[in-house]
Amino acid sequence: MKRQLNKNPKRVYLYGRLSHEDEQTGDSNSIVNQRKILTKYAEENGFTNFEFVYDDGFSGSDWERPAFTKMIEDVEAGNVSAIICKDLSRFGRGHLQVGFHTEILFPKHDVRFIAIHDNVDSDKEENELAPMVNLFNEWYLKSTSKKIRAVWQAKGKSGERLAVIPIYGYRKDADTKHLVIDDESAVVVRRIFKMCTDGIGAAEIARTFMGERLLNPSAYKYEKGIMQKQRPMKDPYFWNATTIHKILDAPEYLGMTINFKTWSKSYKDNRSRINPEENQMIFENTHPAIIDEGTWAVVRKMRQTKRRAPRYGEVGLFTGLCYCSDCNAKLYYLTRQLRTKTATRYEGAYSCSEYRKATQYQEPRKCTCHYISETALTDIVLESMRKVLTFAAVDERAFAQLIMEQSEADQKRDIATKKRLLKQKRSRVDELDRLFERVYEDNVSGKLTDERFAKMSAKYEQEQINLRAEMTELETAITGQESRLGDVDKFLAVVRKYTDIQTLSPAITNEFIERIIVYEPEKARGNRIQKVDIIYNGVGLVELPQDDNLWRDSAGSCTNKNSEAVGA
Repeated sequence: MKRQLNKNPKRVYLYGRLSHEDEQTGDSNSIVNQRKILTKYAEENGFTNFEFVYDDGFSGSDWERPAFTKMIEDVEAGNVSAIICKDLSRFGRGHLQVGFHTEILFPKHDVRFIAIHDNVDSDKEENELAPMVNLFNEWYLKSTSKKIRAVWQAKGKSGERLAVIPIYGYRKDADTKHLVIDDESAVVVRRIFKMCTDGIGAAEIARTFMGERLLNPSAYKYEKGIMQKQRPMKDPYFWNATTIHKILDAPEYLGMTINFKTWSKSYKDNRSRINPEENQMIFENTHPAIIDEGTWAVVRKMRQTKRRAPRYGEVGLFTGLCYCSDCNAKLYYLTRQLRTKTATRYEGAYSCSEYRKATQYQEPRKCTCHYISETALTDIVLESMRKVLTFAAVDERAFAQLIMEQSEADQKRDIATKKRLLKQKRSRVDELDRLFERVYEDNVSGKLTDERFAKMSAKYEQEQINLRAEMTELETAITGQESRLGDVDKFLAVVRKYTDIQTLSPAITNEFIERIIVYEPEKARGNRIQKVDIIYNGVGLVELPQDDNLWRDSAGSCTNKNSEAVGA
């Protein structure tokens, strides 16, 4: 007599699974075929309250499959009477996990488990070979994993892009499968970089996009069919600072392919881990660039300094560029509110951070204020920049020759100083060797106790370690400076982009200027005299010829008795 199961109100799950690797084996494991086999079996064996669920595109080693997870939740809630699979490998690959479910979890909740093609049925004594089948399935998974890793290693080392989903701003060409620019999203990427160079922070950019109801990268890719599976998302128009940071930090926008950015330990633990940079592989010019190298360099420089908006007014124009001439600390940007009967205005200025910290925490001051208003500094920088750009644009060859001579002289002096310092450190290392020999002899002869010898030798050894590290840095710095005397090509390339600069912006200042050195002001004949050195990217401090038609002073300073800050 056939067993009557249709009176049981609990659900019967018919479970199917198909991974990307299984798709290559033909139609035998297809979802459609699994549905036919399972439905036929359920109908022929009296299962009527059944439901077919499946996970498509999930590996058997992945135990976080959506349909599988929902099914197990129902098991633990006591709502399932049976689970039927085509075979054990469809349920999962991994003998420990499969064994836990079939030998512990399912019996605990009185769930019948059937794997049709493996002759496994927990209600019958036909499960002796199930552990062996599970082991074989796991061996198959391990073998397949090794093969896939080998293929991916070969692809990655050859420069073929490993990431399946293209980065925001690109799409895959239907024919070649190479990355091409997606015009609609590329506009947003360029806009993000432009807003960053304008001094707008990531959080503010995110708020702007949310206000405009702009689809975030994941929602956009899903809507355009670039990404087939959509992740759970409450709001497709939600942007955050992290998303903006990822876009600003992605070298792919320069046309690069970066492989092996992440890695996983094994097929059993496939969590992605960040790979150290030395283990990554970078291939240039693999696809069209969305961002040019100049913009990329400016953004990198600006992102090295946090640009926090002050309590009053806006972010400083020279934030992250100003340094104290005495202690070499950065100058903090500060604002104050000035009210009159008719209006309220905000005045920005820069002050030495060491001086500000001492004032704030009531500590002994290590430096002086070095105060300079942003208005005065803007006038100085704008005048300097106009003079330098005019001279460079009129005669590039003469400008290059001038910079080479000045740069060579400055760097030779710096190299000579470093070499003298390196010689001193080498002499000290040799001296420490002699001291160590002396204390060792004193210890052997009994003049020095073991405890005292241990302390002194440890001290000498640590000093030698520190000296050798400093020597290595000096040698590297000397080699680097000697190999790049007079390089002005990049600076001239930037100069050619601008014909006449009327006003300054964060993008312009960071594109031209490496740092601004502010000196402590002095009083002379009732005037406030303050020297400012402007160090330009790649060319350093530019001293223009003493020509009345060009400038009477250095390009890094200006003379203006009516200004708050004037040059030396």
